Amino acid sequence: MKSYKIVAMGDSITNGIRVDVKEEDTFRHLTQENLSRETGYEIKIINAGVNGDITTTAIHRLKKDVLRHNPDYVTIMYGVNDAGYYRPVTDSMADTPRVSAQDFKSNLEAIVKSIQNAGSKPILVTPVPMNKAYAHRDFPAYMKNGLNYFVDSYSDIIRDISFQNGIPLIDVHLAFTSNAITESYVPDGIHPNKDGHRFIADLFVKELMKITK
Repeated sequence: MKSYKIVAMGDSITNGIRVDVKEEDTFRHLTQENLSRETGYEIKIINAGVNGDITTTAIHRLKKDVLRHNPDYVTIMYGVNDAGYYRPVTDSMADTPRVSAQDFKSNLEAIVKSIQNAGSKPILVTPVPMNKAYAHRDFPAYMKNGLNYFVDSYSDIIRDISFQNGIPLIDVHLAFTSNAITESYVPDGIHPNKDGHRFIADLFVKELMKITK
């Protein structure tokens, strides 16, 4: 029987576990179960999601949290925190994104290269868009430019890296923005509920079936 080990790298959306979302509800767990069933392969997905993570800090935990598992594939899902004005350390808002667009691009490229150099295959994933339920929706920059001004832009950066380097892409951002019902899947404006995780898992299974066949 074929077997694949996948590390899911990302922030709190990848980690997934919240008051209303148990481990078995996360897109990681659902993808592991459903992909195993659909392909007949033995699929293991390892959680490397850290709440509040950004690409800048992700680089420094690659070896410890990702590469030591010797995965066949690594899904890389970042963008919302990087593009956000919120600073968790001070619980306050700032005038610029936590990670600039240029640094976001170079960080992702470095992560991708490190994964490839270790003999694993990277898979890029665009982030879940925010919605009007987000607690800081009235922040002046959001009022002026729109909640997802930078999230949209950073998603384009991910798509460009995918296209330019021939790296598989799971476009979660596009799937959410193309379907109005998905707003109800993100009740706090940034974190998916059980329905949101199920929606993401369906996307992952669809794309991973093409990649792992």
